[in-house]
Amino acid sequence: MKTVKFLAMTAAMAPLAAVAVPAVVQAADAEEVTEVVVTARRPLAESDAAALKAQRQSDSLVSVLSADDAGNLPDQNIAFAIGRLPGVGLERDQGQARYVNLRGMPRKWATISFDGLSVVSAEGRDSRFDNIPSAIASQVMVQKAIVPSMPGDTVAGNIDIRTRRAFDYKGQKITGKLGLGHVTLGGGEEVDANLVYSNIFMGGKLGIVAQASYYRRNMATENWETDPYLVQRAAAPGKTFAREFEYKNYRLTRYNSSASLRADYKIDDNNTLFASSIWTIFKDDELRDNWIVRLDQGTNAAGVAYNSDANFTAADPKFGTVYGARLNGRIDYRDSEEILATNTFGGEHHNWYGYDVSWRLNYTVGLNGGDTPVTAAFQSPSSFLERPTAVYDFRNGDQNIVRLYRTGGTTSARTQGDRVFSAEEFNTPLTSIGRVAGGETTQAYTAKIDFDRQTELFGLPTKVEFGALYTARNKKNENETYTATPASLTAKGFTVPTWGTLAIDDPYKGKQALGYTFRYTNQALTNDLVNQYINAGAAVRDMSATTSNYWKINEKQAAAYLMATTTFDWGNIVYGTRVENIKNDGRAYSTALAKYLETSSDETLFYPSVHLNWNVTDKLKARFSLNRTASRPDYDDLRPNFTYSDSNQTVSGGNPDAKPEKQTGFDAYLEYYGDSAFVSAGFFYKDIQDVLFNQSATFGSDILNSGTTNRSDYILTTLRNGGDGKLSGVELFTSYSAEKLVEDLGWSEWLGGFGVKASATLADSEVTLPAYNVGTKASPIIVPARKADLPGTSEGVYNLQMIYEKYGLTVRLAYQYRTAWIQEIGGYTMVGGVAVPSDNGDIYWDDDEEVDLSVRYQINKNLEWFFDGSNLRNQGARRYGTVSTNPIEFERFGPRYVAGVSFNF
Repeated sequence: MKTVKFLAMTAAMAPLAAVAVPAVVQAADAEEVTEVVVTARRPLAESDAAALKAQRQSDSLVSVLSADDAGNLPDQNIAFAIGRLPGVGLERDQGQARYVNLRGMPRKWATISFDGLSVVSAEGRDSRFDNIPSAIASQVMVQKAIVPSMPGDTVAGNIDIRTRRAFDYKGQKITGKLGLGHVTLGGGEEVDANLVYSNIFMGGKLGIVAQASYYRRNMATENWETDPYLVQRAAAPGKTFAREFEYKNYRLTRYNSSASLRADYKIDDNNTLFASSIWTIFKDDELRDNWIVRLDQGTNAAGVAYNSDANFTAADPKFGTVYGARLNGRIDYRDSEEILATNTFGGEHHNWYGYDVSWRLNYTVGLNGGDTPVTAAFQSPSSFLERPTAVYDFRNGDQNIVRLYRTGGTTSARTQGDRVFSAEEFNTPLTSIGRVAGGETTQAYTAKIDFDRQTELFGLPTKVEFGALYTARNKKNENETYTATPASLTAKGFTVPTWGTLAIDDPYKGKQALGYTFRYTNQALTNDLVNQYINAGAAVRDMSATTSNYWKINEKQAAAYLMATTTFDWGNIVYGTRVENIKNDGRAYSTALAKYLETSSDETLFYPSVHLNWNVTDKLKARFSLNRTASRPDYDDLRPNFTYSDSNQTVSGGNPDAKPEKQTGFDAYLEYYGDSAFVSAGFFYKDIQDVLFNQSATFGSDILNSGTTNRSDYILTTLRNGGDGKLSGVELFTSYSAEKLVEDLGWSEWLGGFGVKASATLADSEVTLPAYNVGTKASPIIVPARKADLPGTSEGVYNLQMIYEKYGLTVRLAYQYRTAWIQEIGGYTMVGGVAVPSDNGDIYWDDDEEVDLSVRYQINKNLEWFFDGSNLRNQGARRYGTVSTNPIEFERFGPRYVAGVSFNF
């Protein structure tokens, strides 16, 4: 007998192939072949093959990311992984992918589900993906055009995470990895590890899969902010001056950990029960040491205020000198934690009285913690002689800088003294120190059942599906605030701390050029001091914020749907509708009224849709979709709590009357499935009504009135329904493997390992913002209607992946670029009859670029070595207000590198 060993030759883009056996084994071979051993994997090819097979078979518009044969996705977390797919833009935090914008739409329009069941995020409508490790998933399906069986608030699309199941494998399966790395900025370490165990018991009836993962990164962040901007003056049109400049240098440790357990039990061939529990924990242990120069609280050499009309006319907003600027120091030690736990019990039953039945019971709880164990503020005295002269230089835009000097002279004739290189040389006594504990908690109880059966409609084979869902969700915010002042500390016999008593002599971990330096503070020392102050008693404890920051929103949703899939010789049509009834009630504490305010709402919405899937040829597929969706306001936007300022005549708070944004969408796509290539091209359009955005207007309610004070005419800035809008775009994607071309041309075999993936999403959006009043009811100041981009929309999102995969070696160089996009629609006011930003105006993230490298090498059939490099070009993140020449923030994180071993048994 003879053993034949060979390299697996998986066609990288073949949608149906897993392994293609080369012609080394000939039928005419006289000797019998009894064993075939695959000695090299091609994980990207395996993943692509499974993904394209699922995409081709789908009855709706989807993009799919599948695990390879070892059950691995190619990136550390779900956000990074789906960021490689067409139409997906990423929003990052500290250089790590966190939120997704599907086809240029706001992140709140993307929903998340596990195994087809939508779950609530700990943050609310904004679904976070950086806290979900890729080790959980066997497949991620991005559903871009919804069908009636999906929730109606799935506007941009749904990211469905299909978890691993023991029956996906044959018997016992153990996979995992251990990686160690280095973060260049700050010199910290990075750890990335996971372990998955799967097995089948009880003669094939019970399958168990357990998973655990752990990720940690120590890093530093360089950050400066020039924020916010002062309102332009009629005397100096077009001039925009910064109110303050700030250095924010972070030291942080970021943790991601998860654990999951799933059990599937086959009662018989037609009935299966399962139970699953998934826990994810995201934690930031973050220290922020900030030094702020308040330029608006200084003057020119003649004593004319920086923020006066005269100074606006004469001075240069990009380069100048401010005498006697106020200097603020701030310590913020944040220990935020986000926890998501989702637990599901369900069943699948085939041929139950002619129906297939699927049901789910789910409980999900999320914690969005906002703990700040230490917050302290320092401020220079009122005398300009004790304050610095600040020379600001904002001409570069990517490296804004402020230098400090002594201040001399008289009030009306100020002078610039010697250069001061350390902010600590100026007198900045403590003004307050304290702690904030608590955060937001979300709970959701869901029951869901689905039926489907094959039948005939008008003589055509048709699958009819219907089902119902009920979910009860609640979200509450509870905070406890402790505050100590120098007076309260002295009264308790404590020594009032200074920055110097809290500082350590560790060297600066960043690399940016600073106009002035300062020492880091000591995390342990500040935390111990605050603990002493809190334990001292009520004299240094302020509990007022406990009630004023309390709110709770309850949401109950009942939904039902009916849909059908009718099959023709050329393809099929999926059509139907969904109806949802949503009831909300809110409760919040009003400090002004010393009682709780309660609100309620009730709304029923219908979501019809139709999808056409046309098999033009055996390789070309056309898809068309028309659907109706709606995006509901976030929970905290509906809170009925209000605070007011009599001096400014303003009110802030939520808006219990906010209504859903409604969208009508159309999609038209072509997909070509070739032997070695896949190509897709599509057009999408969204017509949007009742757009939600922050807007100022007259409060218009008497609930805050007291005594003779009428607050109904105050200005309330909150989330409101406004004008209409539209979004349209084109999505292009191609992937190609050179293997078949190399084989056909007879070239050297090693050239067949090359491949490429490229995508481009080009989008255009426009929202009409209606006119609004920023004055009072008696003296209105009307800001006229204007047009703006839809938040989250980039004109272009581009992905390019260069791949080599052969002989057990996998190399992927990935590049993503997205053009600037609006983060937040800002407020405007009227100056000299012209609408100008009230501070920063519309806030944009500037162009974003990311280059990553991934290398894998198969040591043997059980072990694989890997190396990952992230943010290789050390690109920073930049924000600006209204126009690119008004930067408000720039931060840099540095490249990161991780190497390790993954195993598969």
